Amino acid sequence: MKETNIFDYRYFYRRYLPHIQPVDTILFVTYSVKFEYPNSFYESLKRKKDDFLKGLKHISEKDQKEKMYNFNKSQFDITDNFIAKLIKSPEWLRNPQIANIIKNSLFYKHKKEYDLICYCIMPNHVHILIKPLFKTEDRPFSIASIMKNHKSYTAVKSNEILKRNGQFWHWGYYDHYIRDEKEFYNVIRYILNNPVKAGLVKNYEDWEFSWVDEEAIQL
Repeated sequence: MKETNIFDYRYFYRRYLPHIQPVDTILFVTYSVKFEYPNSFYESLKRKKDDFLKGLKHISEKDQKEKMYNFNKSQFDITDNFIAKLIKSPEWLRNPQIANIIKNSLFYKHKKEYDLICYCIMPNHVHILIKPLFKTEDRPFSIASIMKNHKSYTAVKSNEILKRNGQFWHWGYYDHYIRDEKEFYNVIRYILNNPVKAGLVKNYEDWEFSWVDEEAIQL
């Protein structure tokens, strides 16, 4: 029996967060530099995930998809808010050279493996909004593969600039898919306003390392 590559496309797979990627969808993704999360944070996510997965066994497939979406989004929101409030973490992404490496990497696969709709590079984390393109007639590029390649390349290049060894990015990433137009625009506003909310600039246009595809949206 042929083994499945963990980076092949799958609708659903599990880690601390369940990752859900419908075939033709837009994904909101957050990832951060390496730092130590409190054990209590991990334990809380794991307990919630375990309880959630137990409950899935007793409901219909249709209801499972709805519950998976709602659970994924709630866990994503918890994690995203936690990262945004961190004050004791490396701020390697403040370095313009490193921020440019990340930006250029995101654009490198733009229109090849995904449509890049919006991004914001903060001092210790990154938000992106992307739509994976189709790798074959019926399967898109997997978000797992996209993020692995992007994070691996940028980690090596960033460590070279910092003259350091070791893990650059926190393992994994946090994502959820966009279900409707209202959420789509709310997420774009959230991403672009991250530097404003953090007190880094007064207007989102003043933040150098954020971008939105004006052809893809009308703010």
